[in-house]
Amino acid sequence: MLSRTRDRRFFYGWVIVGSGFLAQLILGIGSQAFTTYLVPMGREFGWSRAQLAGPRSVIGAETAILGPVQGFLVDRIGPKAVMGLGVFLLGLGMVLFGLIDNMWQYYAANILGGVGSSLCGILVVSTAVNTWFRRKRTMAMAIATIGFSVAGIVAVPIIVWVQATLGWRAAAIASGVAIWIIGIPTTLVLRPSPEAMGLLPDGDDPATVAAAAAERAATPHASGSGMLDFATGEAMRTPAFWLIGIGSGLYILVQSSVFVHLFLHLEQGVGMSRVSAALALTILNTVNIGGRLMGGWLGDRYRKHTTLAIGSLGTGVAMIMLALATSAVPVFAFAVIFGLCWGVRVPLVNSVAGDYFGRASYGKILGALQLISSPLGIVGPAATGYLADVQGDYRMVLTALGVLAMLSGVMFFLVRPPVIPARLRDEATRTLPG
Repeated sequence: MLSRTRDRRFFYGWVIVGSGFLAQLILGIGSQAFTTYLVPMGREFGWSRAQLAGPRSVIGAETAILGPVQGFLVDRIGPKAVMGLGVFLLGLGMVLFGLIDNMWQYYAANILGGVGSSLCGILVVSTAVNTWFRRKRTMAMAIATIGFSVAGIVAVPIIVWVQATLGWRAAAIASGVAIWIIGIPTTLVLRPSPEAMGLLPDGDDPATVAAAAAERAATPHASGSGMLDFATGEAMRTPAFWLIGIGSGLYILVQSSVFVHLFLHLEQGVGMSRVSAALALTILNTVNIGGRLMGGWLGDRYRKHTTLAIGSLGTGVAMIMLALATSAVPVFAFAVIFGLCWGVRVPLVNSVAGDYFGRASYGKILGALQLISSPLGIVGPAATGYLADVQGDYRMVLTALGVLAMLSGVMFFLVRPPVIPARLRDEATRTLPG
């Protein structure tokens, strides 16, 4: 059956990438636009910055709890069922968000949408892509995750316009319906693995794969190629696992805080109009697309951990620029640098886990990594809002977030391919000729 690979000009893995792109698009509709709702909601309900940002910290806790669960589910039953449930819950959460009248309803709608975001989010998309690609893994992840940036370019300005003309409630309900319209068909094209369709990862020819297997057998102690499948426990016993988890957690703390509070800071701190603030977010996401493609290209050719570190350090510089900005020009410069560095990191951070730990337990390993990284992201939005309320503005807390982004870069600089477990060394040795 695998011989059919030679006769196929189009590799179905790119359909999986397209599905991931649309999944990230709807995730961006629910996530990136969140900050645009805070100003009109604050005016209507009189809630503080910390109260408005609170649900995002709760969602971070959900991600930490659900990470291992969704990793287990996606490895066990496949991404189609997991993503389908996530799309339904995310759309429902957005519709209910448009109907809230008090704080508990605000939290409940966000919690429901947060569960949906987790189930159709980056873990599921990355697992699906990692299953279908090996050599082209990073570029495939880069293309799939561009959907999140496209949402910021296309959807966020539309949502801001709807908020201005029809109100924030209509914008939220319409977003939920759009998520269902785009997301439900997206899940139907997902397939569990290339082998289930008589194919090989990357659409490779069986003869090429056999030659690569023979080469690996001759060098059984090589690591970092994505050809060796670590068990979850084996991965967790490596320094690489913990450095990736902590580095990712620090970055998630910074990123989640930025996307929750950006509009509040630009409108209330810098004094920009909503149109100019939306333009800054559009610039950020436009540059981010190029950054993701750049990260995909670099990641398939050079050391991923070094590129990740440079991206995190650049993010730190951008955050300090945002903290010091008093006009639109430095804000737009922040948007360019942050968008580029964030984009470069996205396809690399999950791709490096595939390189180091393989395919068989990838979903569970990513789930375990989220259990480490998500708690650091939980405190970000609420703590940022609280400190901004205490200080009167965001400048000091944004500077601190810049320092944390640089510390994330240090963690990635220290990452190295893990030592191969004895079980895998023994298996490789048994494959040696003679």
